Amino acid sequence: MNNKDIEKLLKEERIFKWQVAKKLGIHETTFVRWFRDELTTEQIQQIKTAIRKIKADNQGDNDYAEKKAYPVSAVGNQKQ
Repeated sequence: MNNKDIEKLLKEERIFKWQVAKKLGIHETTFVRWFRDELTTEQIQQIKTAIRKIKADNQGDNDYAEKKAYPVSAVGNQKQ
């Protein structure tokens, strides 16, 4: 698994990088900087663990689907 795979997984799961950073206990900027170079095996494992925990936290939240953010392009294209 590489950086692009992680970014794809985050997008598919509708999880934001800031959420993963928060779960990892690091600043969002630090997390984003990780992606400047190829992620280490340890970083990938930490990210995957954080994603699993976020998904588990969200699973009990019945309103989670309503709270999900939508891409700006999707919002801008809505008919009123």
